[in-house]
Amino acid sequence: MWSDKASVTYRSNLVNEPLLDHSWEPELAGTGRGNTVNVFGFTQNNAARSRTSTNFGTGAAVTFDANTEGQTQIVVNRWYYKAYRFPVELEPQFTPSYLGRLTDGAGKAVALQEDADIASDSTNGYAAFVPSVGTDNVDIVLVDLLTHQTNLDNANADKTDRFLVVSPASLMSMLQIEEIRNSLYGKSIGNLDAGNKTAGYQGQVLNFGVYESNNLAAGTAGKKNAAFQREAIAYIGQIKLAMKSILDIVNGTFMEYITYKTCGFKIMKTTFGDLALGK
Repeated sequence: MWSDKASVTYRSNLVNEPLLDHSWEPELAGTGRGNTVNVFGFTQNNAARSRTSTNFGTGAAVTFDANTEGQTQIVVNRWYYKAYRFPVELEPQFTPSYLGRLTDGAGKAVALQEDADIASDSTNGYAAFVPSVGTDNVDIVLVDLLTHQTNLDNANADKTDRFLVVSPASLMSMLQIEEIRNSLYGKSIGNLDAGNKTAGYQGQVLNFGVYESNNLAAGTAGKKNAAFQREAIAYIGQIKLAMKSILDIVNGTFMEYITYKTCGFKIMKTTFGDLALGK
């Protein structure tokens, strides 16, 4: 019961994780055992080959993509948890609402820490995206957003599942732009359905779904926002959010509670994401 309650709070506070590519999760062993998914090298989003009038209908030999034996490893190597304990004699005095608040807090704490790591990781998170567009601690302007869209278009990133994750201050920067403000307000008048979006969803700008997060990495004075297509970062969750309790009689007499999960994430397509500097 408490695990379910913590999971609801976890999901309602999670912004970044649902935006990542979960399609590799089934590749983890069917039993859920193991900690690594090996993704063999392959080419995507590049041009197909063609036959022109000079060799059409001639049965000319085909050219194969270069064989590659290299592989990318997505490793489950992160454990997030929130733990607390109480003297056993106090447990009967806790009201359900008190334990409920602690459980809500545990789910929220795990969500915020996981989101912060996805944003700040300089190897496989948002902070690793290049190029950087915009200026640290300066308002995001329309040309910045157009540049993000151009960069993803040039990389042949899918037009669907593009996201712009911004800090509260950067969102306020965007709301100063009339075209952007009108676009974001579209969801409030029924032009866009926000009902199936995850936490932090603000609306649509160009071909980006805009999300607000208060857990983005800090720049020199501003924030490192991110513009990307879902396939930029792969995510594998192994142990979903769980909550367990035990009676500890070794270190005293305590009831101990822990809420935890395990996961891993990895940049898979380096050209599918931009760092969006701003406030």
